[in-house]
Amino acid sequence: MNVLSFSSHVVHGTVGNRAIQLPLNLRGWNVDCVNTTNLSNHPGFRTFKGSKTDAATIADIYEGLVEIGLEYDAVIVGYVASVPNLECIADILARLSYKPLVVLDPILGDNDKLYVDENLIPVYKRILQDPAGLVTLTSPNQFEIETLTDTKISDWSSLTASVTRFYDLYNVRYVVITSVDLGGTMYCIGCLDRDTTFAVAVDQVPAVFSGSGDLFLGLLTDVFHRTKDLETSLKHTVDVVQRVLKRTLELTDAKMSIGSTLYIPSLKLVESMDIIE
Repeated sequence: MNVLSFSSHVVHGTVGNRAIQLPLNLRGWNVDCVNTTNLSNHPGFRTFKGSKTDAATIADIYEGLVEIGLEYDAVIVGYVASVPNLECIADILARLSYKPLVVLDPILGDNDKLYVDENLIPVYKRILQDPAGLVTLTSPNQFEIETLTDTKISDWSSLTASVTRFYDLYNVRYVVITSVDLGGTMYCIGCLDRDTTFAVAVDQVPAVFSGSGDLFLGLLTDVFHRTKDLETSLKHTVDVVQRVLKRTLELTDAKMSIGSTLYIPSLKLVESMDIIE
């Protein structure tokens, strides 16, 4: 199985493609990474060096893959650093002459805070609206689906309204909302269509982790490609990610914090290979 993954790259740490590639390799995937950044480490370490990849380079790399006849069973779109990059990736998706599983995480922000260029929002909207159905499955978090639908989720009723609004606006079959806080309990929400949703409760680990969303994205792509069953895929992905987070917490000595919350900037993926495989 072959997957093409558009996401960030760091030399040190486990975010972006560094959190996607190893788990998918362990599960039998050949992973080709197109890196949207090339950084020393991610900004969670408070200082970093490096640069964003320019759109022309992304386009050129992809053309090289086309010229040697490569096709992919799945395409992952993770962290995208700029509007030109996202527009380039949208063009690549539109030009595909075959139908891989396309999983897009519309990375905009979290906890009511935007941490990318706000001009990415309309580009994500155009990709999700495309009449050709460019995206098979999208995985926004609560803030991101609220941003994409101009809704606010505070309870089960408003969650239903947000999901309905998403399907009114966008041409995507499957939706996973990766984190929704309802009544003090965290859930992952799976949507098969506007009328068929299910919830998976998440046992919260008492820390904030960088890279957990990227790990989630890669694992969800793997299981959904194999099973075509979103509920099975989501339950499995949540279980594996939670066990990796707990292992990481157990093995982490360094103590950083965000406010009063423990912050862990790197997942222990190598140390968790027995969980991931």
